[in-house]
Amino acid sequence: MLPTHILLAFLWINYCVLHSVLASLWVKRAAQKWLGNKFRHYRLFYTVFAALSLLAIVFYQLRIDSKALLAVSVLTQMAGLILGLSGLGIMLVCIKKYFVSLSGIKSLVEEKPSTELMIAGIHRYTRHPLYLGTFLAIWGAWFLFPTLSLLISNVVITLYTLYAIQLEEAKLVAEFGDQYRKYQQSVPKLIPRFR
Repeated sequence: MLPTHILLAFLWINYCVLHSVLASLWVKRAAQKWLGNKFRHYRLFYTVFAALSLLAIVFYQLRIDSKALLAVSVLTQMAGLILGLSGLGIMLVCIKKYFVSLSGIKSLVEEKPSTELMIAGIHRYTRHPLYLGTFLAIWGAWFLFPTLSLLISNVVITLYTLYAIQLEEAKLVAEFGDQYRKYQQSVPKLIPRFR
């Protein structure tokens, strides 16, 4: 593995760790204590910081000269397109559904953002549709561009997201209690069940 790929893995791992730390309850509580009334803008800061950091890593990744790990065929291209477009479609539905509330933009106009559990729409089929869409999109991209750098990124993102889901589920149980436990029992975590 080249030093550029090692740095890429390091950047992704650091991004993931920082993402979890900034989203953790103890950091949010400390920020709330420190920021006081301005804490309502914390999520907006978090979203902007995460987006800019993500763009910087992706920019670095795109500049890496990374060899293909397998030959691209019509079959891999079709698989990549189907997975990737499906994932992007799911991601767009999710972003449309809750971008304003989860990005922190709502904090600019409302004193206290809504803390309602989302269980309608796409959330009737999977508890974490954005993560499902992300997995489909990134692995679809890998079938289209099967490079070492994309494989490294996808493995780190996948492992981190699977871990982050556990943290998020615990946070949601703490926040919504039995309502979320009931939701967990009736809706799958990632892979939808269509009946």
